[in-house]
Amino acid sequence: MEAHRFESPAAARNWLEDWAAGFKNAAVSPLIPEALRPSLPPAPPEKAELGASRALAAVADTGSVLLSSAEGRRLQLLPPAHLVWVDESEVVQHLGEVLGRLADNPPSVLALHSGPSKSADIGQIMVQGVHGPGRLVVAVVRGLAELEADPTEPASTREAPSHTPKTTPPAALDWEAVRALEDRRLATKRGDAFTVEKVTENTAVVRVNSSNKTYTLRRRCLEKAARLASAGTPIPGPAAYRKLACNEAPAYAWAILHTLDLV
Repeated sequence: MEAHRFESPAAARNWLEDWAAGFKNAAVSPLIPEALRPSLPPAPPEKAELGASRALAAVADTGSVLLSSAEGRRLQLLPPAHLVWVDESEVVQHLGEVLGRLADNPPSVLALHSGPSKSADIGQIMVQGVHGPGRLVVAVVRGLAELEADPTEPASTREAPSHTPKTTPPAALDWEAVRALEDRRLATKRGDAFTVEKVTENTAVVRVNSSNKTYTLRRRCLEKAARLASAGTPIPGPAAYRKLACNEAPAYAWAILHTLDLV
């Protein structure tokens, strides 16, 4: 397993241009922002020399990266070399921390990759690359989540994390704007569809379209996040919402605030 750490997406991009030159083609996850996609001819996973993924998180205890089935398991297993991008803020100490973050919006399959594929089943001789990539490269990038939140800004200008919402947010959340979202179909940052089913004086109830599960979002939590964003605190995604504002259904709460141009 190889690890690299970068202070900005621009630095990561500069490294990628030289590093990826050693491959003929690549299968790339749709979850990777354009600025960090290898400039290589595309190929299906079974023929690609390089696979590139976007991790949900990384666990320091075990050296694992967590990958979602949403980007395709063939991409993660078939190319002989596998590059995995992860945001610095998504590196946690224990596996339990990640599972807690994903509890409200888990992928259908969650894979933990802790190194290259290897096996000693035959003759007790260790061989790498038997059941998956023989080379695993993890790139930790500061500011990757911010780049995803504002992908129109060139990576070369993002030398440090910043927060640039589409409009200047108000000092407080306008609850009537949340009420106006009733019966609206929205989507989380990862593309999971949900509907704002009911908005009361102090709560908003959302229903996940795929599972029909409902979650209740408290008004005070949404207002807290809106105030933080108004004061200049970056809240680029659900993980930041969970950490800074509230632990309940962050994927859906963040999506509502994002729809209102508040984060």
